[in-house]
Amino acid sequence: MYKYVLIFLLFFPLFSFSQVNLTFQKADSLSYQYYLRGDWINLIKLTKEAFKQDIDSKFMHQRAGYAYFMTHDYFAAKCQYEKALIFDPFDNITREYLYYSALYSGSVSSRFYAGNLPSDAFIRLGIRKFNPIESVDTEFNLETNTIKSRSNPYYYRIGLNSELGYRLSLYQAYSYYEQTIISEMTRQPEYLALLKWVPSPFWQIKIAYHRLFTNVGSINYPANLGFIALSSQLNRFNLEANASVLKSPTTTTQQTGVQAGVVLPGRSNIYLTSSVAEMIENGAYRTIFAQTAGFKCSRNLWAEGNITLGNLKNYNTFSSLYVYNAIDPSVFRTGLSMFYYTGKHITLFGNFTLDHKEIENLVINGNYYQYSYSVGIKWKL
Repeated sequence: MYKYVLIFLLFFPLFSFSQVNLTFQKADSLSYQYYLRGDWINLIKLTKEAFKQDIDSKFMHQRAGYAYFMTHDYFAAKCQYEKALIFDPFDNITREYLYYSALYSGSVSSRFYAGNLPSDAFIRLGIRKFNPIESVDTEFNLETNTIKSRSNPYYYRIGLNSELGYRLSLYQAYSYYEQTIISEMTRQPEYLALLKWVPSPFWQIKIAYHRLFTNVGSINYPANLGFIALSSQLNRFNLEANASVLKSPTTTTQQTGVQAGVVLPGRSNIYLTSSVAEMIENGAYRTIFAQTAGFKCSRNLWAEGNITLGNLKNYNTFSSLYVYNAIDPSVFRTGLSMFYYTGKHITLFGNFTLDHKEIENLVINGNYYQYSYSVGIKWKL
């Protein structure tokens, strides 16, 4: 007899949530009890059923948000705190946990929410409105290939990110590329300025200027690239539309693209991002498709794989940070990246990429493979 009573008590929450109509008083009381006990699983189950029955309040959304936060589902936590903020836009507890949920989920809106925190939270959380050196990053890349007429190229970059306010940031980078092709050396110093503006928690506008100081032998081929993008992030989904123009003394390349991504539910935080770019160069059209997939291997380690299909001549990616304007365009690219977060300030990353490259030359025709190895570090000050 007692064992049946025990079984009933263990599974009572399940029956009560899914098969019995809840009242506001019952849902509010149970959610508060689960919150006090730290019973996050039952709290999430209860609030899900309550919200389905149109039973909600600021406190119930706050408790649900905290339960998701404690189980490391920061996207769901952010969603609940956004709904709690609708009930009371000036609640400081909601504002602070909304900021943390956006920060831990990697949302671009974290700085936007930081600007809405009370003044005492700025000092306590170490948040500054203006930060001229928010982070510094550097990358070194060495490539090897399977053809004797091309030397092994190398590339390095150093970047600086500045926070100009709670909604505006500026990233600047200097990079350098070098390779010898049939005894003729190519040197390419580059400068990038990328401005990001977040007018609302769900929208971001990006504008960039990229200058390429290309020198082949004794001849200069300077190029200028202008880039603009509008992106939107709604909980686990993100969309972006972008356009750019690359002008050099020999050609003009127009690029328009769309990108869509999603972070799947679960503790592994699996994410998928697809993008399509349409290229117009010298009256010719071509299409490039890219797919990225990543997941959380452990608490501090992430892995990401990618594949790109199409002729990448003068193609740019990562908000025009990388411009693939080498003399031999890649026609297929795939790679694997690893990111290791040592704490709040240091991120280490490494990458291996395989390129199938095509020689565009009237004298030499053919193709070859190029192997790329990159290491880098980002230091958040």
